[in-house]
Amino acid sequence: MVKVPLYPQGTRIRVRRGDYPLDPAMVGREGTVILLHRTRKRRYGIQLDGEDRIRAFDESELEATAAASGIGEAGAHRGGGGSDVPS
Repeated sequence: MVKVPLYPQGTRIRVRRGDYPLDPAMVGREGTVILLHRTRKRRYGIQLDGEDRIRAFDESELEATAAASGIGEAGAHRGGGGSDVPS
């Protein structure tokens, strides 16, 4: 069975409480899906607004705020994370 990601690269998201303990300071923050973990299908690499680093979140901790834009608009072209798409 093939699992289709709920949030493709470039999707704008908001962090919410999910299935795992989460730092309360993360709840409500917004960012962009930069990468999908290939071995852990429910894990996403998210670049939160105002940060350079990529943080890992579980699918249950995310909610979409906007449809996916191009990954080039997601911050990866500024050195903000890796992707399969050349910049």
